[in-house]
Amino acid sequence: MLTVREISCKTLLNKSDLADFTLNCYVGCSHRCLYCYARYMKRFKDRPEDWGYFVDVKVNAPEALAKQLRKIRPPKEVFMSSVGDAWQPLEAKYKLSRTCLKLLLEAGLEVDILTKSSLILRDFDLLEAYKTPSLGMTITTLDRNLQKVLEPYASESTERINTLKKAQERGIKTWVFLGPLLPEFCDTRANLEALFRAIEGLNLDRIYVDRLNPRWGVLDSLKKGLSRGGYANWRLLLYKSTNPNRYREYSRQLREKVKEYASQFHLSNKLTICF
Repeated sequence: MLTVREISCKTLLNKSDLADFTLNCYVGCSHRCLYCYARYMKRFKDRPEDWGYFVDVKVNAPEALAKQLRKIRPPKEVFMSSVGDAWQPLEAKYKLSRTCLKLLLEAGLEVDILTKSSLILRDFDLLEAYKTPSLGMTITTLDRNLQKVLEPYASESTERINTLKKAQERGIKTWVFLGPLLPEFCDTRANLEALFRAIEGLNLDRIYVDRLNPRWGVLDSLKKGLSRGGYANWRLLLYKSTNPNRYREYSRQLREKVKEYASQFHLSNKLTICF
């Protein structure tokens, strides 16, 4: 069961390495992705629930943002979001991300969106009305069974690809994040070929690819979730990820595989490898 708590915030924009600012209307995410890096937030939250089973909703987010925007002048870039998908299911009810997106665009700021949710279709009217926003979709695998284990409550990968296609039809800038490529699961030749083949026909501005980063709590989450899902090769994932020297060599080999498929599908000029 998901625990939802409505809270207030003093500020909403936070300085970040991802952009000038990140913006999070929600802390926590009901997509429950096994590999979610943001679970480190649990160390700073006095919450008994596991990550993915609670969401804090910043109900005064638009008011807090409006106050901050009075002191900010463009050009500035805002990334939505970093500790929870801004278009997770609760957004259909609260509409906080939509309201804040509108405020950002009206203020002349550039907005970079990364989501796993086709709910973003609801807000295409805002995205196409301005020239600056760009829409990114995270895609880890096209294997539906595996995706339902890794990202149980996110939109299906095919829905995300179709969302990107619809965005392009309306003149919205698009990009894709392929990752994290989990060892033994999403880094296989079959999965990489399927991913690059699926995006080959999309007129994407950018393609980012990243490996798994074994941050706080991530490997334990993957071990529990994958074993529960009947995937015995989670042991190989841990084997490759827990030794620094072994992981360094693995990463080198993965980079070469990614470059190979990007070249095969004529996407090398749009590729950024993030590791």
